Amino acid sequence: MQNPSTNIEAGDAWRDHVLNEVVAFLDKNRDAIIERFETGQPGGLTKEELINQGLLDFDVAITLHRDRKGDFGLGSGFFKANLIR
Repeated sequence: MQNPSTNIEAGDAWRDHVLNEVVAFLDKNRDAIIERFETGQPGGLTKEELINQGLLDFDVAITLHRDRKGDFGLGSGFFKANLIR
């Protein structure tokens, strides 16, 4: 049987890995994400406005469902569905 602390450490390592992957994806695809936003939001904020207003500075967090307390987040399967895309 696996030690519970080892299981927690492995889960934490997995969460940190996924977070690093998400941040790397956002960094790599930054310009394309902004372009799609500008195209999909005619008359909305431009890239320059997003930068000048500090809207490209944000936190990204990963919460494992096992670590949630009660009904938090967007529901069961949300993270899993987005991870597969």
